[in-house]
Parts: sequence; C-alpha cells; structure tokens
Amino acid sequence: MAQNRKSYNYNNQSYNNNKQKVKHSGAKYTTYTPVSGPNKGVEQHLTTGWRLAKGELIAIKCVTTTKSNLSDKGWFGSVACTFTNTKTGVQSFHWGTMQKNGGKVVIDSMAFVINPRAKNGGYAGTFIRSN
Repeated sequence: MAQNRKSYNYNNQSYNNNKQKVKHSGAKYTTYTPVSGPNKGVEQHLTTGWRLAKGELIAIKCVTTTKSNLSDKGWFGSVACTFTNTKTGVQSFHWGTMQKNGGKVVIDSMAFVINPRAKNGGYAGTFIRSN
C-alpha cells in the first residue's frame, strides 16, 4: 500500500504533513517501599518528569517525605521536588502538592505542573490557573 504523503512549499520552505510532533516533556508516577534509610518500610510516592527548556534538558524528581500529610481530598502536602539541569548540573528545590491516586504534582510558587496521566506520555510544564 502506498502512503498518501502531502508536501507543500511556501516561500521556499518545505512542510510535510506526516512529520510527528517533537515531544518537549514527559512524566511517570510510581510507588515504592524503601528497604533502608529513615523511611524504611513506609510507602513512598514518586513522580519523575523531564522538560526541554531553551535546548537544555531539565530532570524533575518529586517524592513524598516524612512531612507529607494526606488530606481528606486525596492530596499530599509538602512534597519535595528537585529540578536538575542536566547540561549545567544546576539544581533547585521547591515544595509541591501531589495527588495520591494519579501522581499529579502542582508547584504553586512556580505555576508548574507535572502530570503523568496526560496524553502522549505525560506533561511537565507551566499552567494557567482559571478562577
């Protein structure tokens, strides 16, 4: 079977309809129980993500801590989030909140969300709060 490929040329620039969109972010969620350390035997929730920003890869790791308390609505407060620029090695730390059943992390101070359940492998990026 032949594929129907359409190419267009506008102002000496080629555009191909069959190109896939390049992914700029992603996220995953998991739970685990450490076998050593201060949280030994306590179930931990971990959301990891990545984001391309100005050509540099930012790796994100958010994990529940001993300060993380589960609310009545199913959200953990005081989740530790570390952002690491893989090119320069610069790290920054922020506190966030995490949804227990989905792993979505919201960092209000940065207007940033990490959502493992978003389409196409998750999303990590800015959000706009609607009132």
